[in-house]
Amino acid sequence: MSTLEIRLLDKNKFKDFALEFIYTTSHYYDVERNPNEIFSISLVKKPFAKEVKKSFIGKLYEDWLENPSAFSLNKDGQVLGYLEVDREAWNNRLRITEILVLDEFRGRGYGTILINKAKEISKEEGFREIILETQTCNTRAIDFYIKNGFIVNGIDLSCYSNDDVEKKEVRLELVYKL
Repeated sequence: MSTLEIRLLDKNKFKDFALEFIYTTSHYYDVERNPNEIFSISLVKKPFAKEVKKSFIGKLYEDWLENPSAFSLNKDGQVLGYLEVDREAWNNRLRITEILVLDEFRGRGYGTILINKAKEISKEEGFREIILETQTCNTRAIDFYIKNGFIVNGIDLSCYSNDDVEKKEVRLELVYKL
């Protein structure tokens, strides 16, 4: 019988543990602005000319985090994915800083199990909401977060570079309100 288990990862052993994020995308959310209105911004889903492959490295328990916890999702001793959350005391929010289901295990509901772990922590510890960040080109992640009750909470047009809009990599903050 297979059993799923979420394990707390020891901060001393997993500090700076690297997570490799790799995904492909055929769409992005384009930022459209109405030049006649100061506060008019729309996100419009559009196709890339050809599928785009993206990758980056995230690390667990980085020094800038206020009060993090990291977890692995395991089945029969095999790691399926990771979740890291950080407690932002100043605004009473739980931030998902890392969430990754390993490529070969995607599409089986494991991401939802990890999201539900964050929701459980948030409720148990009395946070008012859960917040996370993704990019406008990561449409699969955006669709997944929306399916799990998140909504767009903010947009940063120049978080990563001065060319984020042109690169189709605008930072989105999504929120789940408790």
